Parts: sequence; C-alpha cells; structure tokens
Amino acid sequence: MMLFSIIFVALGLAGIVGATVFGGLSFTAIPDLPAAGSVLAILVVLYLATLLSHRGERGLAFWPTLLACLSGAVLVAGAYNKNASLMFSDLLSRAKTADETPALPYSGPASVRVRRSDDGSFFANSEINGATMSVRIDSGAATVVLKQSDAERAGIDLSGLNFDTPLRTANGTSYLAPVRLKSVRIGPLVMHDVEGLVARAGSLNENLLGTSFLRRLASYEVAGNFATLRQ
Repeated sequence: MMLFSIIFVALGLAGIVGATVFGGLSFTAIPDLPAAGSVLAILVVLYLATLLSHRGERGLAFWPTLLACLSGAVLVAGAYNKNASLMFSDLLSRAKTADETPALPYSGPASVRVRRSDDGSFFANSEINGATMSVRIDSGAATVVLKQSDAERAGIDLSGLNFDTPLRTANGTSYLAPVRLKSVRIGPLVMHDVEGLVARAGSLNENLLGTSFLRRLASYEVAGNFATLRQ
C-alpha cells in the first residue's frame, strides 16, 4: 500500500513538472487550493521516502525524493514569477535566437587619409553644397575659400555677394565675399553650416579647405606623406 501511494503521488508530481516544462503550464492558471494540495503531496512523499530510508530501502526512496525536490522547485519558481510560463521549447527558441543574432559592426570614428602631392600640398576631393570640386588643405587659411566659378557651381548667388573682406597674400591684398556653406564633405567627413569666402574671378587658382572646417574635426595631423582627418 505504501509503495502504491508513493508511485501515485510521484506520478502526480511528475505530471506537474512535465506540464510546466514541456506544456507551457502557467502558474496563474493554478488556483490556491490545488497549489496547496501539491505542497502537501510533496510533504507526504518526503515523509514516505523517509520511512523507506529507515527501513533500509534507500534505493527505492531516492526517486520519490528526487521528484519531490524537482516539483518543489517548480512550484517555488512559479510562485515567485506567476507572469511567466516556463516552456522547454521557449528556452530552445531563445538560445537559437541568441546564436543567430548578428554581431554589430564596429562603428569607429570616421577618418580620411590624404596623400601629399608632388609640390608638397594635400589636395582632397570634396563636395561643397553637393557640388564636387578639389580643395587644398590649408591650415593657414581661416575659412573655406572658393574660386568664383566653383562657388557658382555650388549654388551660391554671386549677384548678392559683397566683396568687402580683405585677404593679404604675397601678391598683395584681395577682397573676398563671406558666405555660409550648407555642407562641406570630404569622404565620410561632413560639416554643416560652415564659414566660407568667395574670391573674385581670376584672383584664386585653387579652393582652400581652411580652419572653419579643420577646427571642427576631432583631430587633424600630418605624418610623413599623409594627412589624416578624423571626425
């Protein structure tokens, strides 16, 4: 009779474990009375297992004890978190999802390397207001300085410019017009609302990328035959 009782209760507890792990049984669906009955059943099984152990039948007492412990753990976990149902299939699905999650690409600072030209200058391909043009990197220039022809290609209205900003060079003093450039891009580096100047026609042979752009970079350095710009 004792063995039959142990087997009956152990099968009931095994059913609780199986329904919880494999069947998605939620503890919100278990009323208090059945839950209390399950606790009492666990205590009964443990008591019967103790009697068997005292009789020297420890091998027989091991299995109901194990099932009682597992069932107790399941009930405690369910009482702690009644909002979640523990399903073995969910665990497998979560593990698979974690394995299939692609690694995020490394997103470091954007940078550009410019090779020194034969005359010792650094020329870069740029987009100013969306227009493609070559610029010479010049840390001695206060702003981005554009030839008049390239300024026109960049969509700047030349008729509204006021050439009243003096620029002293080795060839004398020339006057330029201040402008605000919508965007200046060098490869992946881009700055918006950049101070600039437009030179009169014929007074400038090349566009200059001055400090109004360079000072907004994270770093600008020259090493050997390369200039490195980082944003």
